[in-house]
Amino acid sequence: MVVGFQENDLDKLDSVIKSDTHKDISLEMQTENNLREENIELQRYVSVIKDLFCIFSFGGKIIKINRAWRESLGYNDSQMIGKSIFEIIVNDDVYATKFAISESVKSGGLDKFVNRVLNHKGIVHYYEWRVKVFENSIYASGRDISDLIMTREKLEYYHNRDALTGMYQRSFIQSSSEAMVLPYQLPLSVIFVDLNGLKLINDSYGHDQGDELLRTISQKMLSYQREGDIFVRYGGDEFVLLLPYTSYDVASSLADKIKNSDTLKISGRFPSEWVSISLGVATKIGIEDSVEDIIMEADRLMYEDKLRKSRKHKHSIIEGIKSNPRLLRKWDPIHAENVADHAGKIAEKMGLEPYLQELVKKAALVHDIGKITIPSKILNKDASLTQKELEQIKRHPESGYQILRSVDEYASVAMIILSHHEWVDGSGYPEKLKGEDIPLTSRIIAVADSYDAMTSGRIYTDCKTKEEAIQELRACAGSQFDPEVVSVFIEQVLLYGE
Repeated sequence: MVVGFQENDLDKLDSVIKSDTHKDISLEMQTENNLREENIELQRYVSVIKDLFCIFSFGGKIIKINRAWRESLGYNDSQMIGKSIFEIIVNDDVYATKFAISESVKSGGLDKFVNRVLNHKGIVHYYEWRVKVFENSIYASGRDISDLIMTREKLEYYHNRDALTGMYQRSFIQSSSEAMVLPYQLPLSVIFVDLNGLKLINDSYGHDQGDELLRTISQKMLSYQREGDIFVRYGGDEFVLLLPYTSYDVASSLADKIKNSDTLKISGRFPSEWVSISLGVATKIGIEDSVEDIIMEADRLMYEDKLRKSRKHKHSIIEGIKSNPRLLRKWDPIHAENVADHAGKIAEKMGLEPYLQELVKKAALVHDIGKITIPSKILNKDASLTQKELEQIKRHPESGYQILRSVDEYASVAMIILSHHEWVDGSGYPEKLKGEDIPLTSRIIAVADSYDAMTSGRIYTDCKTKEEAIQELRACAGSQFDPEVVSVFIEQVLLYGE
């Protein structure tokens, strides 16, 4: 027996040990309960968050996923547990994803990256992932940022793209030119395209028709775009096609296709002959040349092409109308010939110089050419015109002026046509000119035009006899018509010799 140790002390020690053991067991049970409750709370939290949560091995095998996988991507546990996480990642993103995970494993930090994930229907979602290594597994949470990415892409699209054509804007070249001079991009070819006729269509038919032309031409050019090509709306009617790793011969071949294909087969209210394109092709071979220099060279070559075609294009403006029966009917060449005959006789009787007599007849032959821009349903309407329709009718002198001034051989009569519906009292259109501010040649055509309209008959008015028409001219002399022109026409042309 140990000295000093009594038997009753043994009973006390046993009691203490039992008490401490009970306390230890109670504490351990409490700890286990606390851990169980914390685990349940954690499970509940993981199950209700919208983020994807998963645990997978270093090899990518999925060990655990939360409910969000089913709700966000349509996958359940049986579809994912044991599968590789890389099976649902877009192929092009797999390498970058593995690299990002390996970097996280090395650093031990909470690294972040973005990739594209396929849902159970194969639809792509953008996810921002955070991963961290614990013991021998990788813990990852992923947040769906598809809406954010789409919004950002839309903003970038509208920032860099031309809203009308869908092509890149000129500013995109300026911000990206450095990336285009990398050796692997060479040779870099440029096709500079200029659309001829846009201004004439805008001026004659309105910008709606011009915009529609731009959209149509752009879409046809974009149909030739290859992967890596950059098609740019460089200016109002100019386009630049940037073709990386493309030789001059290949670029020239593409330019010929654009020029000779159905690119210019446009269906619109305007004559298709009014539209043509000029092209210039240049190629950057050495890295020392800048993209801007190559564009300038292609622009210079385009301008040379434009000069060569200019005369032919302008000639086709009038010929395009003459060769189009639908437009020719609006122009009404028989009425034009009658007006030219009357106007020429008035000019002769008034003693105008021979060259002015010829100018009046030339102008009279095209005085209604602006009517080709007016819809047929308005020109042929047998009921009263609305105010809006009347305004369209009244624009035809301006349209005629815009058409004729763009053609060298008719530019001299453009101003005559602009003023042939002015009234001497200042209440005519389009500029409300008064008296002698109206060119005499225009005043002559106004009388000849009205007389033939009255005696030939129109949809909107009954045909008048010669006497009725003369009476109408006299009644309007001094307000609508020049009194001297009316007098000469009646006394020396219509009634001469009677």
